[in-house]
Amino acid sequence: MKLVENTQQTSQSDLLEQSFQSAINNGMAVNVFERARHFRDATSASEQPRLVEARTSLETENLWKKRLNMLLDAENKLIKVIRLRKITGIFTVLSMAMFLFSLYLAPSMSPVVFYVLSAVAAFGVATYPAWFLISKSNRKRRDHISSLFYKSNHEVEIADGKMTLINRANYASVTHIHILDSNLGLFANS
Repeated sequence: MKLVENTQQTSQSDLLEQSFQSAINNGMAVNVFERARHFRDATSASEQPRLVEARTSLETENLWKKRLNMLLDAENKLIKVIRLRKITGIFTVLSMAMFLFSLYLAPSMSPVVFYVLSAVAAFGVATYPAWFLISKSNRKRRDHISSLFYKSNHEVEIADGKMTLINRANYASVTHIHILDSNLGLFANS
């Protein structure tokens, strides 16, 4: 059984009774239904339940900008990991090709270069699966953040050095953040 505190109701009913008593003492006709409706509608806004939290437009815009920055950070991390994965793959393939080529022909390279190439190949073979898994998890995180925009009926457009949030209901621009550094022509958050 759930207990509910009703001190607010008792104080409101006391006020209703006092208003009836003062009206009767003054000799006025009392319409009980009108008085009760007045007190029922007079509850303060803080006591009424709200389905959506009230925010100012500045707070809402800052919240959307924060979410856009989260998406931008996730996108930048994904790009960096994919870049590292590709670089690792290229060095692994090149070092293995040179390693195998040197084994096929007569020994034409110094032992130091041979050991360095074999170490680079071993490092690449060991780390490439890790880069692959990290890029997969970063892609899932980026896609999850992007799906949250889609669920709230918004879409993100990246053009002209800025990331723009668009309301899909009326295709109006909600807010935008700049993603390029105007001085260098590079990503601002990289």
